[in-house]
Amino acid sequence: MKASRKREIASLRTLENSVLSAYTKKSKIKWFYAFVPFKISTGGTSTLIPLLTLEASGSPQEVGVINAIGSIASMIGGTFWGRLSDKTLKRKPFLMLGFIGTSLFSFLMAFSRDITHLMILNFLYSFFIAATIPIPVILIARVLKKKQLNYGIAKFNEIGGWAWVVGLILGFFLAYFLNIRQLLVVFALINIFSIVLGVKWIQEVPFRIERKNLGVYANYIVEKFRYLPNIMIHLPEYNKRAFTRFLEFKEFYLASILLWIGAMLYFSQFPVLLKSRNISTPEIYLAAVLNSSISAYMYMKAGIHTERMGGKASLIRGLSIRSFGFSLILLGLSQTGMVFKLYAFASYALAGYSWAYIGISTTSIISKLAKEREQGAMMGFYNLISSLGAIIGSTLSGIIVNSRGFFVDFLFASLLILLSIFIVWKFNANVSSHHKV
Repeated sequence: MKASRKREIASLRTLENSVLSAYTKKSKIKWFYAFVPFKISTGGTSTLIPLLTLEASGSPQEVGVINAIGSIASMIGGTFWGRLSDKTLKRKPFLMLGFIGTSLFSFLMAFSRDITHLMILNFLYSFFIAATIPIPVILIARVLKKKQLNYGIAKFNEIGGWAWVVGLILGFFLAYFLNIRQLLVVFALINIFSIVLGVKWIQEVPFRIERKNLGVYANYIVEKFRYLPNIMIHLPEYNKRAFTRFLEFKEFYLASILLWIGAMLYFSQFPVLLKSRNISTPEIYLAAVLNSSISAYMYMKAGIHTERMGGKASLIRGLSIRSFGFSLILLGLSQTGMVFKLYAFASYALAGYSWAYIGISTTSIISKLAKEREQGAMMGFYNLISSLGAIIGSTLSGIIVNSRGFFVDFLFASLLILLSIFIVWKFNANVSSHHKV
């Protein structure tokens, strides 16, 4: 009986391997390109949502709230779609729902009548986008061999990162001819191509993948969306051992939440500041192009630096560059005209440059500090902290600008980054005797 069962299991494994091999040979990574129109669409739309809020007579506070709502929807949606996909062992249908929902709610936002409608539509838009975040990693892990997994994830992010930049460049040119609502319709239509390509190119892979076995991957191209982790596959595992490890590394998580609060104090209000200085929509797109393209370009270079110098040095370097970039906008606030633009664009470019180091080094630190079985839990806590920090930062940013102005908001952002540098430096020194970072 046992021998028969072993033969049955061996036959099933042989069948699974043959199916997987045939699937890999047939499509390889062709389906990655089904995401290109989607990334072009979401990249182009990312700049429009705060501008549409301002056009609808929204205040800086409401811009911050809408950003926070998007972060909440992304956090909830990433968990919901990932677990539903795991439970049903279906991947493709949820990706298709993500593509369809993105087009639908992007289109409806173009016809939103007031701030309340925009908040609701942005929540739904972000919720459906979140379906496209955890599932591709599961598919990549299934169709590529283990030794090819890092390459596959990095390649997927590289393609998506540059497609995002293309969306921003397209928005830059179209903004000379179309208004914000018309641009939203255009980007909603572009995303339809991802629905068509997804139906043709994305194949269902029904075998179970355990997320906790995927480990930690340093593969962030852009801050989701732009500013949160671009791939969120690990969820917190609330057990005694994971919580004990969380307490052991509490300084690292404290530095992380300060980093994200500071980041969103800056990023949420940056387009609001530009608009208040009568910067045109094409020029705002140009700033976003600089930010995103530099981030994507520096990704591999930052990876090499992290591999050579370690997570501590790379993270401190990224935070230091970001702190300097944030300080430039403070200096620029007292300027006008072209001088202000130079300060603002340089600040935003350095913010993108710094993200490559920050995104890679944080995952590197986690992967080296945690034991193998705890990496998923620690990454889950980091994702949760990142999301909470982004929500807090986005919400506070509007309140601060409304009551105290842009200078105080950006000053707090800079100070929080400086404080996170101090905490990271101290944290690594304290644990160096136990863990090599």
